[in-house]
Amino acid sequence: MKYKKVTQKPYCCTAACLEMILNRNNIPNNGQEDIAYDLGLIVPEDYSDKFKKVRTGPKPIAGYGTQIQEEKYSINHFFKMHNISLIEEYHYIDDEKEAVEFLKESEENDVIICANCSKLYDSLNEDYGHMVLFDHIEEDNIVVQDPEVMRNLEKIKISKVMEAIKYHGEENAAGFWLIKRLTK
Repeated sequence: MKYKKVTQKPYCCTAACLEMILNRNNIPNNGQEDIAYDLGLIVPEDYSDKFKKVRTGPKPIAGYGTQIQEEKYSINHFFKMHNISLIEEYHYIDDEKEAVEFLKESEENDVIICANCSKLYDSLNEDYGHMVLFDHIEEDNIVVQDPEVMRNLEKIKISKVMEAIKYHGEENAAGFWLIKRLTK
């Protein structure tokens, strides 16, 4: 197991994944709540009491949570703002063989997978985008570290991960978010 689990606060799966990555790379950080705020976290008004500092307002097009699709809230902007020697590269891959090859080539780095939660876990009441951390490939499964409180190290069929990525779509930032050391 590559990561020590960080359990996400509401709408903070991206920030929890990023905190686990920073921890694995021995990079000091202030925790997922500060990370989430820097990534543009916006939550419904009735969730504001769960955070020390948060934005509330109408539901954004991409949904509540972080707004990393906007440059000022992007992961790379976060890295620059905090002088962190990491870089993020987004890859939308919808071919299963290409995805497996990409993940195998990326095993030394960190990969966040963005996909539709209901498709990942066959759950009708979780129809939203969700971020999980790639851990490793085991036979025809992708093993991920899920920051959700009820989940942990999850083994998911590669075909199911690809279905969940395609369903969520490139327009909603589904795919693979490669995080690697910045080379000078």
